[in-house]
Amino acid sequence: MAQAPDAGTADSDANAAPSRPGPDTTWQIQLSGTIDPSFDVNMYELDLFSLDSATAKLLHDRGRIITCYVSVGSAEPYRADYASFPVSAVGNALFDYPEEHWLDERNATVRSLMAARLQLASVSGCDAVELSNLQAHVQDSGFPLTPSDELDYARWLLEQSHAHGLLAGVSPSDDLVASLAADADWGFTEGCLADAGCQAWQPFTAAQQPVFLVEYGSASDAPSLCAQAVQLGYSLVIKHRELDAFRAGCPATN
Repeated sequence: MAQAPDAGTADSDANAAPSRPGPDTTWQIQLSGTIDPSFDVNMYELDLFSLDSATAKLLHDRGRIITCYVSVGSAEPYRADYASFPVSAVGNALFDYPEEHWLDERNATVRSLMAARLQLASVSGCDAVELSNLQAHVQDSGFPLTPSDELDYARWLLEQSHAHGLLAGVSPSDDLVASLAADADWGFTEGCLADAGCQAWQPFTAAQQPVFLVEYGSASDAPSLCAQAVQLGYSLVIKHRELDAFRAGCPATN
């Protein structure tokens, strides 16, 4: 297990082979509130910009894989690098998150800033990244993006991640899942049981890659949701919508 390197450590010092998550990997995702490091799980997903060295060291000392959430498809105004995105590359607001705006993924500055984020992840204690919001081409983004544009961007991000010694999961729109299953290290999806869209992620299981699934609800939903997730072969956690410390796992996998 790679230990959290000091800030400024070169990429080559980040240890190139973190443990690879599998279909039986237990996990927690927390993107808001004070981090609760007490869950007995294999992997934590935390926000890249909120991860501090003490938390990274604590989780690594406990043998946890740390995945860092990176929104690669949107500009969030509370990020330190937000002002560096060109105005012309910042598009329409996301439907569910009106403070966020879609990005023109073809823009060279956007890609440079995302490369810098991945480099930051490699020296901040992240073993892996979740490349989120790869759906601009099927949204009202404000840009004439095509599936080919999105795939090109996703594959570039995967190459960049792997070059920094980071494993990489992807959270694309359903139409791109089959094209990315062989290149990504896992898939990440939200609410596919509620939306009856989970079959779209079967190319990952066919490629023997894990699918990490979040459904929103309470612990009382576990018996029903876990049975469905087990049948699909996905690793499920039940969360509050704010993705705080609350977590309900499945009995067979904690």
